[in-house]
Amino acid sequence: MLHGPSDAASAESCARCGKEGVGSKRCSCCKQAWYCGATCQNADWKRHRKTCAPPVSLQDVSDKINEAQAILDWRGVLKWEGRLEELVAPQSDDAYWVFLSAFSTAHQLGFVATGSKDHSRSYVGLAERQIPLLGKLQRFRDQGEEMCSLSIMLRSLERNSEAEKWCQRARDVGAAHGFFSLESKACMGLGEATMREGRHEEGLALLRNALVAADLNELDTPGDELDALRALIYALFRTNLIDEVEPLVLRHHEAAKAQSEKEGAGFCFPQFESLLCSARLHEVLCICTPH
Repeated sequence: MLHGPSDAASAESCARCGKEGVGSKRCSCCKQAWYCGATCQNADWKRHRKTCAPPVSLQDVSDKINEAQAILDWRGVLKWEGRLEELVAPQSDDAYWVFLSAFSTAHQLGFVATGSKDHSRSYVGLAERQIPLLGKLQRFRDQGEEMCSLSIMLRSLERNSEAEKWCQRARDVGAAHGFFSLESKACMGLGEATMREGRHEEGLALLRNALVAADLNELDTPGDELDALRALIYALFRTNLIDEVEPLVLRHHEAAKAQSEKEGAGFCFPQFESLLCSARLHEVLCICTPH
């Protein structure tokens, strides 16, 4: 339902067709979306209903976002995305980034859960706002991490040349500030992309560099080593460099076991990956070994 017109003119534009100066004709529920009339409102309802909710204070919205984040309820976070501009308008740059990050993380989780490219596209728009802001805040590690995440989402949208450019920018940030963790992630993204293009020698060099950088990781996060090992192992299988694979499979197994013990889990996905790599290596060796 729309509020009726009033004598006061408004500079608001129609949320459906973009017509400016639509007066006070707005959604009576959320009071945030403006329309030229019922025709546009009805046509926009499929999109608008995702964020339409009775007005609540910005502090209440912030609290609800924090509550949803705490339990990884990405839908609960995205319910309030329509109020993003209100949330960030009066805030400091730090708080501005917090809200942008909340919604972009929710879209990442939504993409993993549903595979919907709508989440990828929404994430890309938010990340492109976060990256310069993080540079302004001199949060260069976070900036590089965001660049790496953006490259992954761009690949999901088949925007591969853009993805490689962001990986390279992340690598430049890592090099400029001595962040080996960024060097590892960026080289891994570039290496995997290069391997897909058939430039195997260049791709393997990048993936080997990713593993070296993971060993020097200043954050001491074992996940980086496991990711770099996995990427290099699969690339070596692809290029039939089996002699180099065998010690890496053993190393991956030991690293996965150590991570599982550190986290207190009896079994974790990296261990399952190690078993798959071991089985594949055994199969290849059996084929290659004369009987």
